[in-house]
Amino acid sequence: MGPGPYDWAMGSGGASTDRGAGGGRGPDIYAVLAGMILVAAVLTWWIPAGRYERTVLPNGRETVVSGSYQEVERSPAGVRELITAIPDGLTDAASVVFLVLLVGGSVGVIRRAGVMDLGIRRLIRLTRGRIGLLIPALMFAFAAISGVVGMQELSIAWLPIVAPLLASQGCGRRTILAVALLGPSFGSAFGVTVPSTVGIGHQIAGLPMFSGASYRFAFFLLVQATAAWWVVRRARREIEARPATPTPDQAPPRETDPPAPSQRPRAAGIAALALFGAFVFGVLLLRPGFEEISGAFLAIAVIVSLIAGHGVNRICASFNESFREILVGALVCGLARGVAVVMTEGQVMDTVVFWTARLVESLPEGAAVLGILAGQAGFNFFVPSGSGQALVTLPVLVPVGDLSGITRQVVVLATQWGDGMTNVVFPTSGYFMATLVLAGVRLGAWLRYVAPLLLIVGGIAGVGLLLAQAISLGPF
Repeated sequence: MGPGPYDWAMGSGGASTDRGAGGGRGPDIYAVLAGMILVAAVLTWWIPAGRYERTVLPNGRETVVSGSYQEVERSPAGVRELITAIPDGLTDAASVVFLVLLVGGSVGVIRRAGVMDLGIRRLIRLTRGRIGLLIPALMFAFAAISGVVGMQELSIAWLPIVAPLLASQGCGRRTILAVALLGPSFGSAFGVTVPSTVGIGHQIAGLPMFSGASYRFAFFLLVQATAAWWVVRRARREIEARPATPTPDQAPPRETDPPAPSQRPRAAGIAALALFGAFVFGVLLLRPGFEEISGAFLAIAVIVSLIAGHGVNRICASFNESFREILVGALVCGLARGVAVVMTEGQVMDTVVFWTARLVESLPEGAAVLGILAGQAGFNFFVPSGSGQALVTLPVLVPVGDLSGITRQVVVLATQWGDGMTNVVFPTSGYFMATLVLAGVRLGAWLRYVAPLLLIVGGIAGVGLLLAQAISLGPF
């Protein structure tokens, strides 16, 4: 895994040459994902094949029928499945791939318009360069958006915004990645009204839509505060240990494009803020899909660039450069989906759900709650999609919870939290791997950085679920 377009030089786009990103010191991200696909293929030979019957919800989404599991004839992955896993993964994840490409490219165009430099200077003046204020403000802002609408994939858009800002204050790659990634990811994982997890979960469980919001909000705040504290603590260590001569990890950003005319950036910056505010309002109101979000970012990039004084040809050239920078990250999203494709074609995905439910069913009440959390966290490796998991696991786990005396609100909460937490560590999570590549951070280095925090957050989630069950958090 190599330098991304948003590392500290703000311009390299290779895939495996930067020593800070792991050149020669760890496997390339393509090798990691290829290995995961091979492991998934082996599992299809070992795990018995089986499937649940499916039914269609009123919203058109397909979900499993509880109690309908049956074993079927094995169809393990062979040479053909291995050869087609990557193309099929790219096809299956097409909406996410294009979201990453278009959103990341659009943000690159806005950066080239000189708007971000202006915003960075303003934000530094407002916070007086204090990391203890700057990092929590950014993380809570990113988390708040994801906590309402989901869209942790927007971490790819936040990365180029925070990279030059935090690098100018002496922060290294992992801190910058943490700010861009953990805010949206934990915001969505512990969100209050996330449609893809809470909304679908409540629909499947027959709960009033977005009920129990106050309890989720309390833990949302607790988790975000914990994550911000962790990142600030590590950032201060980085700054204190910074050598007198900057290393590649800490070098200040260099300009790759001439700044926009001095009369234009202010108007372009105001327009960018207004347009992005309208975009957030539209997302909250209309709940658009990936296609609409991608198109909106393209439109914002063009409008801001025109206001900044860029001509049509220069805007097109900026898009070309930005797309080249973001291409690796977009491809990684599709490659990561290859694991789920192999497991699904091998008909072992439903078997994993069935075994998990049987294990949880055999546990006492308190342990069963934690078992659902752990089981969902593990299942997220195979299906790194909140809505996809909810549609497959909740119809099975809700009856298990009813038999075990676990309220349906707690079951939905456990699946939501279990799914979202591990999105920042599993290589099968496409947006996570894309953000990792673009930040130029090695997977091993990131896991060492985030593992203790993830254990703390997991502990908070476990305590929250046990407390919820103890007070019979409802309804039902």
